[in-house]
Amino acid sequence: MNTETLDRARFIDILRRLIALTPRLQNSPGVGLIPEERLAAEVVLEELRPHIERGFIRAERLAAPGHEARPNLMLTVTGAEAGTIGLVGAHFDVVPADREGEGWTHDPFELRVEDDGTLYARGVTDCLGHVALLTEYLRWLAESGRRPRRTVSVVLISNEEEAPLPEIGLDYVVGAGHLDALRGGPIYWLDSADFGPTVGTGGMCMWELAVEGVPGHSGLTHNCVNALELAMATTLALGEWFRGAFPTHPDEARYGFLSSSTLKATVINAANQKTSKIPGAVTVSGDIRLVPFYDMNAAVAGAIDFVKKLDERIQRGDPPAGFPRTRTVNGESGHLALTQKGRFMEGIACDLESPGLAALERAMRSARGADAVAPYSMTGSLPLVRDLQRSGFDVQITGFGRSIYYHAPNEQAKLRDFEDGFVILRELIELV
Repeated sequence: MNTETLDRARFIDILRRLIALTPRLQNSPGVGLIPEERLAAEVVLEELRPHIERGFIRAERLAAPGHEARPNLMLTVTGAEAGTIGLVGAHFDVVPADREGEGWTHDPFELRVEDDGTLYARGVTDCLGHVALLTEYLRWLAESGRRPRRTVSVVLISNEEEAPLPEIGLDYVVGAGHLDALRGGPIYWLDSADFGPTVGTGGMCMWELAVEGVPGHSGLTHNCVNALELAMATTLALGEWFRGAFPTHPDEARYGFLSSSTLKATVINAANQKTSKIPGAVTVSGDIRLVPFYDMNAAVAGAIDFVKKLDERIQRGDPPAGFPRTRTVNGESGHLALTQKGRFMEGIACDLESPGLAALERAMRSARGADAVAPYSMTGSLPLVRDLQRSGFDVQITGFGRSIYYHAPNEQAKLRDFEDGFVILRELIELV
């Protein structure tokens, strides 16, 4: 029987089946984890098969050549009138989880549903909860006995969490022209949290700092350049430069950014296991998170140039005041080099005057009350949203998970939030 609310049992069943696949959906190619998104796609297609076979839902499996195990799905319900609504961005892959190393209190690869409706597992917020919700939403449309006013297309994507290989996920879908038909209506990106709506995101670029020192005995420091100390000093100096070059932007307050732009270290690797040995080589990795009012090309180029000039100072024996030893008594110097790792993503500032945003806010008030709308922005990043906006798409962003648990141990979401999300999606097709 079709109702106007989310069928809890069916939603939980779909989500449970998706979560069971997460060991094979983890995306971290650097440690050998290549997701097989086809497994999750097959769950969705199986759930919707009766409605696909009778023609109510048109299903397109969009896999880049050579990557057939990593498809995207485009699921379309033709509307009664002209116009389109796109529900895009929910993805099949997840970040890795390590129960022991990260201190999970529950098995991250098995859905746990508490009596209060809390959902625990890797992917419940980011982003398999949204995949399950959209699957159940499409089934509701099919069982409702009526077509939406506008054509609704749901695009579930692969290769979102880490994309060192281009042209597999949404970039492939866009490049092949599969989203062109959605250009005339709003696209709602459903990979955010806390409802919001999210009206801005940050750009993201990964970097790596390679530091060469001169190893030796820790009691004979005159013969050494400590690569670890030099790496720390360089990272701190780079961060100070960045804060001066890309300070808090005046438009951040208007968009409600929760944090400003940052450049920081997140990983350090020093091949040294002996306390009395000074390390000779250290690698520091990190990222830039940039509000969309600044240019990422300028930030990356500026950071690389800053480290290049710092290295030039070290080579001529003129390091900044307060730096550790950069040259041995015999004249050997340390060396620095900063490189960009992989592609970067640009942030987006959504159109605050968009009819699509106004419709989303009305749907949120209908589902959650008059005070439900609390627009905010964050420097988390989303792939290709800026490119879509630049190409003429009206991109708006929301999501029904909990942002504090993105990529975190004990990832969780609330069943009630997905129920409200279902009502919001139901209202949107009437309001847009």
